[in-house]
Amino acid sequence: MMWGTIATWPFSLQAVEKAAAVLQKNGTAMDAAEQGIHLVETDLSIESVGRGGWLNADGKLELDAAMMNGDTLEIGAVAGVQHYEHPVSIARAVMEHTRHNMIIGKGAESFACSMGIKAADDTYMIPENIRKIWQQNKENPIGHDTIGIISVDQNGTVVSATSTSGANGKIPGRVGDSPLVGSGFYADSQIGGAAATGLGEDIMRTCCSFRCVQLMASGMTPQQAVETVVRTAHEAILAHGRKPDCIALVCMNKHGQFGAAANHTGFSYAVCTENHPAQIIGVSPLAGCCIDCFVPEINQTVKGEDGI
Repeated sequence: MMWGTIATWPFSLQAVEKAAAVLQKNGTAMDAAEQGIHLVETDLSIESVGRGGWLNADGKLELDAAMMNGDTLEIGAVAGVQHYEHPVSIARAVMEHTRHNMIIGKGAESFACSMGIKAADDTYMIPENIRKIWQQNKENPIGHDTIGIISVDQNGTVVSATSTSGANGKIPGRVGDSPLVGSGFYADSQIGGAAATGLGEDIMRTCCSFRCVQLMASGMTPQQAVETVVRTAHEAILAHGRKPDCIALVCMNKHGQFGAAANHTGFSYAVCTENHPAQIIGVSPLAGCCIDCFVPEINQTVKGEDGI
């Protein structure tokens, strides 16, 4: 089987490179996804994931994460987690060591402690410069980005995983799409996987990741599937009287072919497969769906197409 990995946003290049290194050595898709996300969760320069991420309206850092094993359809997810640097590892532990799919808030924190996952204090998780930025911008917060990664290992296992600090200035306790199966992520090793980024409320309304995987199952290429999902989600929200916000998806099928699409400018992703070196690829917004949206600073390249 050919291995491959793809993830949202240019900041995920380090995650993709790490995941690729694991997959090249016949490592598991779960290890690849988890270890790749760890780098992003730790990186203080990435303002929407993990340590140093966006703070909520009360100045607290609440993190969401998830992982899905496409072999078994097992899911682990956590939401509203404080004081832990790597929520994706708590999500994996939920999947592997409980009979549940999701644990939230203090329950997730207590579970993490019981699993021996190390906690971190606020001075580490929220450096002073991050708190100053929150103070300066708390009356007009913008920003909402996720690392969503799909990994396919040499045994054919497909894993999708996510991690985010959610929407900047969110109401305490707000949960976006990232830890919600079918919306922010989905994986089925018989088909492939998908992961979303953007405004979680709109992605939840249209169950983007599950739909993307199902369209690949119906015979669409990854690029066809992801473009169809983003376009129909955008149009469905409009048809129901709302203005769509940012919606972007990446996907990869079980053969390592990949695709990505967005309804806004500025989206890019990182990808690496056995036959495709690690690269950041820029995505042109779908015709007729382009909206203005907050996105992180990036360097765009060319529009992505299906990788072989």
